[in-house]
Amino acid sequence: MKKTKGSFFKLNGIRLPNGAENILALLSVFFDAIILNSVFANIFILWLRNTPQVEIYLSSYYQVRYYLFGFYVFFGLINGVFSIRRFNAPSDNFACVTRTMLLTFFTFYMAAFFSRELAAYAHTFPRAIFLLSTAGSICSIFLLRAVIAVLFKPHPLLLKTVIIGDIAEGRRIIKHLHRRGGIRFRILKTMASSEIDELASVVLLKHIHEVFVTDPAINLDKFWAQIYYARKEKPHAFNVRITIDTRKASGTVGLHSLEDYPLITIPSFPLNRFESFCKRAFDVCFSIFALIITFPVMLLTALCVRLDSPGPIFYKQRRVGLYGKDFDVIKFRSMRMGSESSNGPVVSTSDDPRISKFGKFIRHFGLDELPQFFLVLIGEMAVVGPRPERPFFVDEYFEFQGRRLSVKPGVTGLAAVNSRYYLRLVDKVTYDYYYLDNYSLILDIKIVFQTIWVLLFKENRKKLIGVESERFESEHCEKRREE
Repeated sequence: MKKTKGSFFKLNGIRLPNGAENILALLSVFFDAIILNSVFANIFILWLRNTPQVEIYLSSYYQVRYYLFGFYVFFGLINGVFSIRRFNAPSDNFACVTRTMLLTFFTFYMAAFFSRELAAYAHTFPRAIFLLSTAGSICSIFLLRAVIAVLFKPHPLLLKTVIIGDIAEGRRIIKHLHRRGGIRFRILKTMASSEIDELASVVLLKHIHEVFVTDPAINLDKFWAQIYYARKEKPHAFNVRITIDTRKASGTVGLHSLEDYPLITIPSFPLNRFESFCKRAFDVCFSIFALIITFPVMLLTALCVRLDSPGPIFYKQRRVGLYGKDFDVIKFRSMRMGSESSNGPVVSTSDDPRISKFGKFIRHFGLDELPQFFLVLIGEMAVVGPRPERPFFVDEYFEFQGRRLSVKPGVTGLAAVNSRYYLRLVDKVTYDYYYLDNYSLILDIKIVFQTIWVLLFKENRKKLIGVESERFESEHCEKRREE
């Protein structure tokens, strides 16, 4: 296709004008409906062509196709199937379409399990038809997306950008990315590495979309603390792109690419919309299940706490949660009343003298944490996530103020099942960051089962390790107070 000046036509497709992407998205929904209906109807006819009741089967399908397509549109919106900007990478495109189709049929069968009307229709379909229809639909919709990606190109997306570190290197990266044509970067500010303390205010006030850090030696801890802890508000969506250190490129982890340039990418929201939806659904379902199963245990625990030592059954304490906002965490009381009146808040250890006799038992098996599932139901906490810390320790330990506050705190977490009382706080934060960078629903389920295993079967660590950890935390806290 010949390229002319002032035209949207290019050798690599038609450049869409601003606003035309929404029209193309609606057309994609329309053509997807035709494809899905055609694939299903034809496979029904081919598979059952020698069956006298073929019309009955087709009639049953026509009754449920609106449910199927409704589920498809819902999960397609979550996965970005109708966004033309997702069509550039074939592997990502295929993964989104496949995930959407599988979730559609899984949800349909779950709905049929609870609805007799749907079940009456669904059980008349041979399973082979649904398998072939799913495979045929995935391939057909994927090919349609590939054709759209060849014929149409999205209007260049303008992203407000700041560069910190090596300015020349940052401009070179942006010049390289501009050649791809899908994104345009508007550089609003360039900053030297020494201006790192001002980076957060620039990102927030100017509503920056992309932060290019071209000096891998820059410490971003204070930047993330200003984003999540200092403001107590949800930030806007942005990405931090960090160039790799070529001296140790072979050891780089968490590497992602922007288009085709290798950059370490840290988003302001670790979970995308689909992951957030799945995590919240898991939290609600699991917390209801856990509360039902453990209700007799909680009643018995409440009675024993009352008999063990004088004081209330529940212990309410302020903790730092999502985006640095304080909330009240609820536990079964495991310490004696007035245990912190003389020395103030102290880091909890395995042999803490403040804990009552029965308190040691419920802490060992995690029974004191059970009331927190009520907080999961109302949305203050998650089943799995970084453990919430007290405001005193968040202020004292700089490590607690950063990215770990970008998600809801959890009843359990990767750090909780791997460290308990015997690792340094900085090591626990490392586990939290690993969880944020590698989140998946499978990882959440794995951590839940690992938690049960640790609480029921794993032996306590040697006291020597705990003593060394306590000594480190004491020295570290004193150093922070002096600073």
